[in-house]
This record gives sequence, structure tokens and C-alpha cells, in this order.
Amino acid sequence: MDQALQKNSMDAATVVIAALVVSAIGALFYNVLPLYLGTAQDYRDLDNRAIGFLSSSFFAGFNLVTISAFFWIRRLSWSAIVAVATPLAALSLYAGTLFDSYAALLLATAIAGGAFAALYGVGTTILGDTSNPARWYGVKIAAEAFPGVVLLLVLPSTAIARWGFDGAIIGIIVVLIFLSPFLFWIPAAGSKGDQHLAESQSSLRAPQSPYIWMTLAAVLLFFSGASAMWAFVERIAARGGFDPSSVGVLLSVTLIFAVLGSLLAAAIGGRYGNARPFVAGAALFLLSLLLLNAPDTFTDYAIGACVLTFSIGFLLPVAVTEVAELDHDGRFIVLSVPAIGIGAMTGPGIAGTLAQSGDFLPLLIFGAVMMIISTLLITVAAGRARPAAARESQAEV
Repeated sequence: MDQALQKNSMDAATVVIAALVVSAIGALFYNVLPLYLGTAQDYRDLDNRAIGFLSSSFFAGFNLVTISAFFWIRRLSWSAIVAVATPLAALSLYAGTLFDSYAALLLATAIAGGAFAALYGVGTTILGDTSNPARWYGVKIAAEAFPGVVLLLVLPSTAIARWGFDGAIIGIIVVLIFLSPFLFWIPAAGSKGDQHLAESQSSLRAPQSPYIWMTLAAVLLFFSGASAMWAFVERIAARGGFDPSSVGVLLSVTLIFAVLGSLLAAAIGGRYGNARPFVAGAALFLLSLLLLNAPDTFTDYAIGACVLTFSIGFLLPVAVTEVAELDHDGRFIVLSVPAIGIGAMTGPGIAGTLAQSGDFLPLLIFGAVMMIISTLLITVAAGRARPAAARESQAEV
């Protein structure tokens, strides 16, 4: 076959950079969500119940758009989607500052959630079309953290101190505008719909059902358990009686370990497949739960928290990569986004119920069970999909 036909246009540096940037923009609001909710409560006089619904409205818009993306992600122009969703995200956030109505704020947040979800879905789908999604998903998860970290560090003492809730929104919009020029590199469509490239990538033509659904279920269950643990990792420290200021510094350090985990996944780049790295990461996750089970010293707690976030940062790109590799026509990868979103939405709620008595052992057991089930799903799907693909390829010959 002609070499030109085998070349993957999604591997171009400009396309990869644009995909990483649009993913970072798509994750931006989620990464600063605690700050958004906190300033909304302080400056809009909202109670805990109200900001809880505000968070739910974001996830409602986010998950609605990403679930529906299964039907339109390969039919609409990606560059057009980004051209519409980017200003919509900024305008909807700004609209929330113009009205005192809580209902208007809920609506604006839901619309923003949908707009950011569209951007995140496009970025995820583009990287799934590259020749090495394992590498780029690891870089993607790491890159997404940096704009959020900058805003979390800068906004409280600058824009929020001067303008309150409006300042938080202004900060988000400024970063969005600053990153927007890279979005001109977004392609109109991907490579997996191209017949010639599909023929050149026939090494993995596995049947999409049930293996890809098993993997998507694994992503959801894994992130549900991971989100449950992350939501209460600070409360575990409080119950242990550790110094709050030391815990605050440590939690910032754990985010660095999460980035390191994602970068390790990128460095491995699929050389060992996805099942074996996922099993290794799951073992680290389970080890962290043992360390976090009534830690005797702050050192034990610190090691457990860092291992926890490192494993989550490592496992997430590995799991999403497995979805991408099983998805030879490119329609299913976008469903990994609502799988993550639903997991992030349900995990902390379940965790709160399990830990209501103040005993965190049921929460730790929940995290362990979710991890074990997701590991089984991924290993079974990966182990059976590839032999099925080989049989299908032989049958075609």
C-alpha cells in the first residue's frame, strides 16, 4: 500500500497540540470547580445544599452532551464544534454574573458544563485517532492540570480578592481566551473514518460489543471508586488528628504525584499493552488503601495519599487508551468522557453515605471493590478482544 495512504494525519504536531489544548480548556472549569463553588457560596449567599445543586447542574450539562456525542461526534465538523462551544462556554459563565437569580446561575452553569464537555470530547476523540493514544492520553491528563493549578494559586489573592465571584469567572475566561489561538489547528474530521487508514490498521479489528462496553464500564467503576477516595482523603487526615496546615500542603503535593503518574503512562506508551499496566496500577491503588486505613503516623498517611493520586493519574489514561484501541471506527471513545463524569458524580455521594458514621473502613472497602471489578473487566476485555480480532482478520483473508 502507498505510504501516503498509511500516514496518519492525526499524528501531526499541530493537531496533537490543538487536541491537548482543547482538552485542557474542556477540563478547566471542572478543575477549578471547588473554587467556583466556594466563591459562589461566599459572594452569592448560597448554602451547602444550593452549591451542591450548582455542582450537579454542571455535571448534568456535561454528561448530557458527552453521552449524546456518540451520535454526532463523527458527523459534525470538529472545528465547527469548537468554534461554537468555546465562546458559548465563556458567554454562559459570564451570564451567570449578570443576574442575581439562583435559577439563572443554575442554567448558566449547566450550559457551561455542556460547552466544556463538547470541547473535552473533541480533544479526547482526536487523540484517540492518533497512532499512539497511550502516549498522548498520558500527556493529556498531565497537561489538563496546569491551567487549573495556575488559577487555583493566582485567583484567590488577585481577581477574587478584588471582584469576588465575578473575579473567579473573569479568571477562567482570561485563560480560555489566552489558549484559544491554538484551537485554529483543530481538524474538521479524524482519521478513523478514512477507509484507507482503516485498512492499514487492521491489526485490531475486534468486535466492539461486548468488549468495548466492558471497558467503558471499567472506566466508570474505577473513577467512581477513585473519586470517592479523593473526596474524603482530607477527612481521613482530620480523623487521624493530623495538622491541617501540613495536610493542606500535602494535598498540593499529591497533585504533583497524579501528574507524575500520567507522565509515566505516557512514557510507557502502550509498550506493555494496557491490561498489565492497569493491573500494576490497581495494585498500587489497593496498597494506598491499606496505608490510609487508620494511619498511625502522618508519614504513613502522606505515603498513602501520594500513592493514591499517583495510581489514579496513571490508571486513567491507561483505561481510556484501552477504549480507544478497541474502538476502530472512533465512535465509542467519546463515551469515556461521560463514564468519567458519571463516576466523578456518583463516587463522592456514595462515599458520603458510607462514611456518615465517621468510620472510613466501608469507604475503603468500596474503593477496593470498584478497583477489583474494573481490573477484571479490563483484563477480560483486553484478553478476549485481541484473539477475536485475529480470528476475524484470518476470516477476511
